[in-house]
Amino acid sequence: MEAAPLDYEALFHDAPAGYLISGADGTILEANRTLLSWLGMSRRELVGTSFLKLLPIGDRILYATHAAPQMGVAGAFAELAVDLIKADGARMPALLSASRVPAENGGPALDRVIVFNARERRLYEQELVNTLRKTEEAEAARASAEASVFAQQEALRQKDLVLQESLTESRRKEALLETILNTVEVGVVVIDEAGTDLLTNSRQIHNRQRALPPGIHDAEEHDLLMFGPDRVTLLPADLRPLRRAMLGGSYSDQLVWFGAGEGQQALSVSARSVRGDGAFRGSVIVFSDVTGLVNAVRAKDDFVANVSHELRTPLTSIMGYLDLLLEDADDLPGHVTASLKVAMRNSEKLLALVSDLLTAAAGGSTLALQATDLSELIRSAVTSAAPRAEISGVHFETDLPDTLPDTLDPQRIGQVLDNLLSNAVKYSPDGGIVTVSARRTETHTSIEVADPGIGMTAAEQGEVFTKFFRSATARKAAIPGVGLGLVISRKIVEEHHGTITLHSEPGRGTVFTVTLPVAQARANFVPVDPL
Repeated sequence: MEAAPLDYEALFHDAPAGYLISGADGTILEANRTLLSWLGMSRRELVGTSFLKLLPIGDRILYATHAAPQMGVAGAFAELAVDLIKADGARMPALLSASRVPAENGGPALDRVIVFNARERRLYEQELVNTLRKTEEAEAARASAEASVFAQQEALRQKDLVLQESLTESRRKEALLETILNTVEVGVVVIDEAGTDLLTNSRQIHNRQRALPPGIHDAEEHDLLMFGPDRVTLLPADLRPLRRAMLGGSYSDQLVWFGAGEGQQALSVSARSVRGDGAFRGSVIVFSDVTGLVNAVRAKDDFVANVSHELRTPLTSIMGYLDLLLEDADDLPGHVTASLKVAMRNSEKLLALVSDLLTAAAGGSTLALQATDLSELIRSAVTSAAPRAEISGVHFETDLPDTLPDTLDPQRIGQVLDNLLSNAVKYSPDGGIVTVSARRTETHTSIEVADPGIGMTAAEQGEVFTKFFRSATARKAAIPGVGLGLVISRKIVEEHHGTITLHSEPGRGTVFTVTLPVAQARANFVPVDPL
């Protein structure tokens, strides 16, 4: 009997991954139903548009500098981490892989792009952990049934039948589990309470081989080449993934580099302990390859930093010459002086933008801590923002203690206050009252900035601290900004061991809350290994 012909169109549209086909210029020619459902778009809306329109501006730059050159030279690229903009404006984290089909018979070259939904991939990993736990429960039931057989000889034949059925199902599940574990693109290790390796899938065996020292064919975990986030410092024994799991700890997203040299591999490691009768019985450890994601993020930050640095030098020179001209403003016609002042103001704005880009790409910075009156710092920020607020019909109301002595970096915290007040004015186009308040407890100081402005949806609030993010309402209203102020503000607050949160409702305004530990609490702060 001949096999039925495969329905390739159905396979294309029903695939668990997103697929699209585009021309070499990025014009979308076809997309499968999976991708359309993720984006919330119809085929008519997507086909004929440019693939780059699905990417936010930062990821467009990354695509142009990282992926497009590879398509032109190698004809493919693998695992590029980007965000895709859905029909409702929300972002969907995704991994892209693509290959180019050369032109045939005079036709155009085509690009085939595969889209993996990063969130669904995490859900799949969680389902895998749940499957492992259910298998353990099935094994416990089987052991209990075996004990009952020996205790109850009278019902031996009936119970033996039940046991055989249970064994068959258990073996079927074990075979299915082994197949799944050796198919998934993540490494999986299961250990018992003594640290004995009960199960290791083929992906993790491959990962371990990368970490073997030169000339060694097998080694224990403490001898493997495992490095911390800086890629050069060997992890101490107690911080190595299996050792941490054996000590009964559950953790998420520990970044570990396997191997050395150009072949180093970045793995995100998560562990969940398995407990029975209140005691630790073992752990399941999952290793996800995030090398492409880490390299892509580093490439994006390097690109932003390099471009910003190159812009800063000529911009500083322009401002210097403008300043020299304005020193002789009395000898110049009035309209020339006015034009020079406009050029100077715009140059200062551009320099501030370049400085924000450099700050966002630079990572951590050194704080200059000193005794500061936080109330006076807030009043100064409000005074500075008042002229622009008045132009927009916005008025400030403050509710502050007379003094709030603390030890912090006044320049950096002042930058946070300036960003929050500036946003409160910008996003209140109809004017109104912006309330600035501060409260002190024994251990923490909280600062609130509440505006009556346009507000944000729940989806937008989840993205607000992402680089270059602008809400759909802000884009439609043409409110200026590049989406870096809140990113920088959160970084400064976290460097003070504090937090910044928000509550917002569309059309009803936004409240930002900055919480800082007071000087004594900050001195006793002990950093915790991030989950």
